[in-house]
Amino acid sequence: MNDSNDKLNEENNSDEIKYSSAVHWSYGIGGFFTNFIAVALGVRLIFFYENVLLLDIVLIGIALIILGFWNMVNDPLMGYFSDKNYSFNKKWGRRFPWFVPSAILCCVFYALVFLVPFRDPLGMFLWLIMISCIYELMYSTWNTNYVALFPEKFRSEKERTKVGGINTITGQFGVALGILIPPLIIIADDLNSYVLAGFIVMIIGIIVALSMIPGMREDESLRTIDLNLENDKTDNSFLQSLKYVVKQKNMGIYLFTHLAHQVLTFLMLASFPFWTVYILETDSPTTAEILMAGTFLIGGLISVPLWIKIGRKRGNRKGYMYGTLATSIFFIPMLFVSDLLFTIITVLLLGIGVGAIWTLAYPTFSDVIDENVLLTNQRQEGVYNGIRMFVGRFAAVINGVAFVIVHTMTNYKPGAETQGTMALWGIRVLMALIPMIFYFAAFLVMWKFYDLTPDKTKINQKLLKEKGF
Repeated sequence: MNDSNDKLNEENNSDEIKYSSAVHWSYGIGGFFTNFIAVALGVRLIFFYENVLLLDIVLIGIALIILGFWNMVNDPLMGYFSDKNYSFNKKWGRRFPWFVPSAILCCVFYALVFLVPFRDPLGMFLWLIMISCIYELMYSTWNTNYVALFPEKFRSEKERTKVGGINTITGQFGVALGILIPPLIIIADDLNSYVLAGFIVMIIGIIVALSMIPGMREDESLRTIDLNLENDKTDNSFLQSLKYVVKQKNMGIYLFTHLAHQVLTFLMLASFPFWTVYILETDSPTTAEILMAGTFLIGGLISVPLWIKIGRKRGNRKGYMYGTLATSIFFIPMLFVSDLLFTIITVLLLGIGVGAIWTLAYPTFSDVIDENVLLTNQRQEGVYNGIRMFVGRFAAVINGVAFVIVHTMTNYKPGAETQGTMALWGIRVLMALIPMIFYFAAFLVMWKFYDLTPDKTKINQKLLKEKGF
């Protein structure tokens, strides 16, 4: 028994780091790109359309719900299509050809979200739906292929946790700058300043996307493996692929934790401007947002080594459990605090807790994919990540519904200098209570039902090597 364990460890520890640090960082900066453009949109979208353009929150909510359902369709379909074999795969690989054009177009359509050519409610409503849907299609295309490449390209636990750590570090900067940069440019009620901020975010995004090219390239050995697997692969329909995924217990649990994280992301970030203006009642909401974002960044950054160590020593499952439980507890003060100092302290703790999910999300997803590959005898990372995004994007539906219900029930008054007691409580519900409930539920299902322990993931990696995956 000991001999077999030694052999297993030797096989899993051999050739652990295949790619250079330059490639690791080029790929890992995708964490910045992912969070920067998503956060910059998530923080500003509702506030801009509701408080600046004065579009009715019900129409905004309907648009977000339509957008959420659109994402639930296009995410898995883009993953399915990117997994299929095309003539360009032999030269360029499966992921790279999809990534470059869609990443650049994603940035362009981000800017167009704020370049609204209409001032009537119907025109603004239709523009929000049309441009947002195209933006999300481009976002889904590049992000599906970006995440799908991770388990294909980085095979060992050591390399996965290293790249995952880099992704987290750059992602934290993406979150912070996505919150910070727009308010440095935006002038209250000045539509042109929102347009300028959108174009600056677009330019930064394009530069970052181009810097990711070395990390996204698929070398000849990886392209050869993909082609060999493609030749042996059964051509399943999309619905058959979906059926395989939803039957896997651990995949389902991971997808729920991903949904919980996305609910937190959508609601918390969209609530930031409301929090600084109405809960803190500060004369300088921009400064307050900068302090909150910077503190959140610091909390996440200082936690990365901790969560990498926990992931390697105790496994990704335990890391997820600790992170979701800690974050649930850290949300409690947000139900009561009303001053900047205690808000900053709480946000620091939240950054530390959420850092677990940022750090371990890709390694944990890779564990789940490894198991699914063994069950299906096929590599379909595009489909898997498309379905992951399908579930995560349902958070946009929850976000839209939550804002409509809470703002309507609490009598929130768009553009008002102050809000009533119920409206202030509604901001706390959106900012803290709903995300806290989802995160605690994620902790419970991970604790009770998820069974990919470190020993089991090592066995899965060994079997994948034996089968040529």
